Amino acid sequence: MLETIRKFIRYLLKKRTEFKDLNKKDALLAKVVLDIHRKRTHSSFVLIPLFSIRQIHVIDRENAIAETQKRIRVLEAAKHELLTDKSLTRERLASYLPSVSGIKVVKQSDDHYIAYEGNGRLVALQSVFSATDQIYVEVEEYHFKNPQKILRRMNRVRRLNGLT
Repeated sequence: MLETIRKFIRYLLKKRTEFKDLNKKDALLAKVVLDIHRKRTHSSFVLIPLFSIRQIHVIDRENAIAETQKRIRVLEAAKHELLTDKSLTRERLASYLPSVSGIKVVKQSDDHYIAYEGNGRLVALQSVFSATDQIYVEVEEYHFKNPQKILRRMNRVRRLNGLT
């Protein structure tokens, strides 16, 4: 428990440079994340195709870009090894790209998910691998009785980020 708190504090300290740059799309994203955690019925871990995942926001802040570039270098160095298995469990992904949390998604359709957590890791993975590599990633999928409202808000954040 104490280690989890320490990890979260380190995560917040790394993000502190982003606080001064907050704007409308960030406020809406924060509201979406709160609603996801408040309204979910449950979550489950699923292995899904890497390229079925869409990011909710762009990576456009200096420190996020730098961290994503670092992740890309790590993945490129391990690409051959990662291609042999073609599936990245949470544990395996964390061994290459440590983070406080895993990639968290909401299912948009049978073929697509929107990631609301882990966008930097997602961008790095999708930069290093191609759809033809057929890589699968274990993610935490959040479930809802009626996901339409959450998905509308998530897609609004995507539009504000120029992703639709």
